[in-house]
Amino acid sequence: MTKKTDLRILRTIQSIRKAFYELIPEKGYEAITVQDIADRAMINRNTFYLHYQNKPDLLDTCMSELLSELKEAVVLCPISMSPFSLSLLETVMQTVLEQISLNMTFYRSMLIEENRIYPFQAKMENIIKDKLMEGWKPAQENSVLAISKELLIEYLGSAFMGIVIWWVKNDKPLPADEVSSQFSRIVAYGHLRTAGIAVEEEN
Repeated sequence: MTKKTDLRILRTIQSIRKAFYELIPEKGYEAITVQDIADRAMINRNTFYLHYQNKPDLLDTCMSELLSELKEAVVLCPISMSPFSLSLLETVMQTVLEQISLNMTFYRSMLIEENRIYPFQAKMENIIKDKLMEGWKPAQENSVLAISKELLIEYLGSAFMGIVIWWVKNDKPLPADEVSSQFSRIVAYGHLRTAGIAVEEEN
């Protein structure tokens, strides 16, 4: 009996979240009401309030759980910036894209176009930046870089997120492993060189 009850509760929660994810691109987060969610999930409002206090509580719960799952997956990836390894950066990017694939509707709702949820994108980008920062070992902290480390991390994190958003927005136009491979080569060799464009050095 308990298992049946638990399954029913799980299905209800999944229905609520699915309805919520579908409504965000349709109406925008601010315009969605609890009644809209209940109607789409085919439940009554009282059932919604059994699981969530209100709409912000639903949003916070969804974001926290998905970001936690993403962080757990990324944390397991090895990474090193010295010496730089293409395969390690590929692993991080591919892990992120594969994690997104498991919850594509959610990420599309959170990241794409005018209805995206900005705090989610910022928190996701911070997870990526923290991972890239991990690539610098303590012994290297005092080494001299040609550019600011903070600027480099900001650049890499923004580029990483830009690729992720492009991939989601265009419904995965390339396989995750191919995107990861190309991105890591761009980082390692520069976008012009990777594209085969000659660059004239200034005298």
